[in-house]
Amino acid sequence: MLAFASIARPTFAVDYAGQMAAKALAALQQEGWPVYGDTSLLMDAQAARQSAIHLQEREPDVLVLLCATFSDASMAVELAAHIPAPVCLWALREPGSPGERLWLNSLCGAHLAAHALHKTGRVVRYLYGDPGEAGLFEPLKALAQAAATRRRLRTSRLGLVGEAPPGFYGCQFDELELGRVIGTGVHHVNLTRIFQAASQVPASAVDAAIASTQAATSGLSALNPDEVRRFGAAYVALRSLLQEEQLDGLAVRCWPEFPQDFGLMPCATLGRLADDGFVCACEADLHGAVTLLILQWLSGAAPLLADVVALNEEAGTISLWHCGNAPACLARPGEEIPLTVHCNRRIGVTGNFAIRPGPATLARLGVGPRGYRLLYAEGELLDEPVNRFAGNTAVFRPSCDARQLLDTLIEGGWEHHVAFVAGHQAAALAALAELLEIEKVAL
Repeated sequence: MLAFASIARPTFAVDYAGQMAAKALAALQQEGWPVYGDTSLLMDAQAARQSAIHLQEREPDVLVLLCATFSDASMAVELAAHIPAPVCLWALREPGSPGERLWLNSLCGAHLAAHALHKTGRVVRYLYGDPGEAGLFEPLKALAQAAATRRRLRTSRLGLVGEAPPGFYGCQFDELELGRVIGTGVHHVNLTRIFQAASQVPASAVDAAIASTQAATSGLSALNPDEVRRFGAAYVALRSLLQEEQLDGLAVRCWPEFPQDFGLMPCATLGRLADDGFVCACEADLHGAVTLLILQWLSGAAPLLADVVALNEEAGTISLWHCGNAPACLARPGEEIPLTVHCNRRIGVTGNFAIRPGPATLARLGVGPRGYRLLYAEGELLDEPVNRFAGNTAVFRPSCDARQLLDTLIEGGWEHHVAFVAGHQAAALAALAELLEIEKVAL
């Protein structure tokens, strides 16, 4: 939800400014955003206050403030005081002929307002241009995505199945601090409960899970039938947990108990749940699961959590890998999606395919010396038809130097899992870090 308001001063070309306010509101509505507000020009603090009280009834994610002409910053501050949302200022181009006075002086007004809003602690972005210009709304789109994601994070819930494996300190977390800073709640689940629930799944439900998986992948029929049935049972049990507890995703201790006590590597199980829209992090990496949640909500696409396993200095790439937990939707288009046994444990069921190419963003929510921090880097997943390492491999060429990315991860003490998703999300991640008031590390 966007709130829209326009501010102006009567000593400028207010008739033209009013026309532009109407065009601006129409342009926002044409983008498909739900927009609340009108085209009236606010010209004093009292009018701004009344408008703000009315707009805040809808609890908007972003306040779009059109600086229809120059004005002092008091109205911007008044609006922001009643609407606790980030602000996207909009400055218009000057319409007059050479030699004429400034009709609007809109950009100067936006600059003045931005300074004041920053002083009050508000997150600010800006648009510069007239309605209808190509690419005009890109900063607003990123801010709106970030604000909506922050709102969802406040009520997000993740299931933690088991605890982080011994020595995996990067997968540990402070539950109270997570709730305070990010907003995510944690539902703790004992592994034994999952194993018991899986053992009680009706045979018909297991059959249905196996059949639907076989329709989208290959290789299940060649695996140990008992392991395949355990795959189906674990999928049904974990999906039931997600639905019954109204969880947004899971962080699962996937070894050693799963293979030793239940006879299954749950990699493909987590991948199947990710295909259903639930983020799933292995090795009980709760912060990794939150990172996945952020990327999925920003992009609308399925992300993946992976290890950094190789650097190619000449090609400027790093290889991202995990042992078979990728959802089938991330496979290269038109290619077979094989399921097989785990590369180390030699039991099923895991995926074994390369990740589809295209623009991508790598990110990690972590904890540093000063608290929570968010790292991100845009780049490209290369078209690699051969899956370099058994499991799921992606070759990522960051926009920055690949060695710089690796240096930052290792010398900066970042947790060892990173997440990536299709598309470029750096602008939205930057805005989200500001909204969460955490450190951002942009590469």
